[in-house]
Parts: sequence; C-alpha cells; structure tokens
Amino acid sequence: MPGPYDGLRVVEFGRFIAAPYCGQLFADGGADVIKVEPLVGDDARRNGTRLSATEARQYLNKNRGKRSIAIDLADDGVRSLVQQLTARADVVLTNFRPGQAERLGLDYQQLAVSNPKIIYAENTAFGKAGSAKAGMDILLQAYAGVASPTADGPQVIGEPIIDYTAALLMAWGIATALYHREKTGVGQRLDVSLLQAALVIQNNSINHVDAVDGWREEFVDYLKEAFSRGDSLSAVIDRRELLKPTVAPPYYGLFPTKDGYLAVAAGGLGLKRKVAELLGIDDPGVHDLDFEPSDVSAYTQSIRAQVVEALSLKGTAEWQEIFEAEGLPAGAVNFREQVLDDRQCWDNDYLVRLHHDEVGGMTVVAPPVKFGATPLAVLGPTPTLGKHTRDVFTELGVDQAEIDALFESGKIVIHGEGSST
Repeated sequence: MPGPYDGLRVVEFGRFIAAPYCGQLFADGGADVIKVEPLVGDDARRNGTRLSATEARQYLNKNRGKRSIAIDLADDGVRSLVQQLTARADVVLTNFRPGQAERLGLDYQQLAVSNPKIIYAENTAFGKAGSAKAGMDILLQAYAGVASPTADGPQVIGEPIIDYTAALLMAWGIATALYHREKTGVGQRLDVSLLQAALVIQNNSINHVDAVDGWREEFVDYLKEAFSRGDSLSAVIDRRELLKPTVAPPYYGLFPTKDGYLAVAAGGLGLKRKVAELLGIDDPGVHDLDFEPSDVSAYTQSIRAQVVEALSLKGTAEWQEIFEAEGLPAGAVNFREQVLDDRQCWDNDYLVRLHHDEVGGMTVVAPPVKFGATPLAVLGPTPTLGKHTRDVFTELGVDQAEIDALFESGKIVIHGEGSST
C-alpha cells in the first residue's frame, strides 16, 4: 500500500542526525528522498563502529530508504544540475554550516525563484537571528542547561536527544507546511534550531512564575559573581539547592530495591494514595486536599525516605508483580541491550529486521507512528555512497556522456562503476 507521502520528492542536504533522521521519516512514509552527499559521503558514514569502507553504525540508523548521490558541490556544472533537482522538489532539507547555503546558491531565497511552492526546512544550531555559530547536541546540552551540574562535574545525556527532538519538530513543521500549501499553493521556509529543541525538551522546567520563582533571579545574580570569586562547583550547587523550593517528588523516580532498582511513576493524587497505602506510609498529603506542610521540602524528603525504606525490603521482580497487580505504574530498570529482545517492542512492531548488502542483517527502530490507512514502512536499508547518482541525473534528462564525463573527472561518485580519476 502506498505510504502517505507517495509521490513526494524530498532533496536532503543533511549531515549527522537531525536533518537525516527527518528525511528518514519521510522515506518511511513513501517519499522519494534523494540524499545529496559530498564525494566522501555524509560524515556519519565514519561515525560509530565502522562496518565497511563507507558504512558505519551512525549512518545506518537514520538514512534508510533513501537514494544517494555523491557529488562535488563546488563544481559549477554539478551545482547547476543539483539546482535543477531542487526546482522539481517538494521539500528541501538542510543543515548546512552557517553561510554555506548562500555561497552555493542553495538557500531558500535563491531556490524559491525557480520553485515558489518549495518547502525549505533549515536546521540551524542557534537560530537565524543573533549568533550564527555552528553547534552540535553536546554543545547545546551545555548551552541550554540540559547538562546537569553535579559536584563531580556536568553530566550530559548520552543519547543526542536534542538532535532527535529537532528532527521530529522539523518533520512536524514540514507536514504542517505541506498542509498549508495544499490549501493555498504557497511554499515557505522553516527554521528549526537545536536551541529551540533544547527548550522544548525542558518544557517542564523552562518557565517562570513571578510569584514563586524569585529565587531564580537571586541565583542568576549569584552566578555572575560566584566563579569570578573562585567559588567551587560544589558550593554553587549547594547554593542552588538551598534556594530551590522543591525536591524530588516522593512517589516518582528510580528507587533502590533489595536487588536492583524500580521505576515508580505515581504522579496523580489517586496513584500517590494507592502507593502510600500499598507501602504502609502514613501520608496526610494524599488524603487531605487542603493539607499544607509547614516545610514542604522537609515533608517531601521524609515521605520519600519512607518509600525508599519500604522498597528496600523486596526485590525488583517481586515489587513489579505487586505494583502491576494493583494497576500501578512501575517497572524494572533495564539495560539498553535488553530492549532489543523485549517482547512488548516486537509485539507492537516497534523494531524491524533489515538486510544490508554490505553490512548484513540488523535490527533497527521501526517508523515511530502507526497509521491505520496509510502505514509507514521500511522500504530498504541505507544506500551505499553514490548508489543512485546516475539514476537521479538520468531522470533530470542529463545525457549519459555528460554523466560519464563528470564521473571520469572525479566530480561525482557512482557506486559500483569503479573509481573516478
């Protein structure tokens, strides 16, 4: 069955994660996604475990189902052919370095002249205004406060969640722009930045209520002077925790058990009440809606300590069975390696098997949304570098002799046709 984006053409100038993963979502939806790579390929082809000369783990997990052309964009003739390609595209995805698109004639203003209906989605690090610095996930984790300061130093999140959030925002933005174009016939440019994505994933915390959050100003004023005075990181963290008005919720978090850890997610009042009763905790806060402790922090820490003490008496598996029998949200803390064999993931088709001609068999994450009428599908593995260069240029009407000449001069890569000079 054709996917929801069958007939849509996407030209992707994507490197690393955000733009490529966004492109993969459209490929899973049936779009013809043409990935434009430099002669040496997307840098991700060399990131992570190297599996062949041009294939690496970090390329395989965000480029499946696409067609690859490998070219020298610095060459005027090649660039002219690429501009012909974008003139026939519905969507252009980019994460060029600052100023690069303009120099290559591949920015929205220039492409929209020949293709006014184009949806041009640009992924930047810090947005279009102000700083034009390049940036990657770890830099934005640090800049936007995602990396948590601890006495042992800042702790970053190991997975590049900002990159993937930006990819999802970009995909949503493109779908919205396509809907708008369907009604009006008008294309547009989208800007999705890693900085904005970093704020989105902190939506629970990046807010300020004037009546209760005055401590933030006090802390920021303190920070301006703290490090210049030579205050230690531990002292800064202590000051921050002293000013913050709340502590970790008593029935929400990862708690040690007799033989491991149990994740408990009782956030609502009804769930809190059931957990308190199950664990034998006398907590007035779950029975009296008008209860207001004189010291919120001390009260919360006291209840949480009782939760920790109660859960330490049994093992994780036993607690999981008890909580599930009561309909309470709780579960074991698993290692990532266990997820690949998880029955729940396979029963819901959240993982899929693929075979790559060079790499062999692999298990990968399936398309992330299930559509009843127009299902997404994994149409194939990632393309080898330049696998579709000849096909794409032939579709543009380029003469085979001209393609051969570009290949022989080393301006393009055509997989499987030997080495260019």
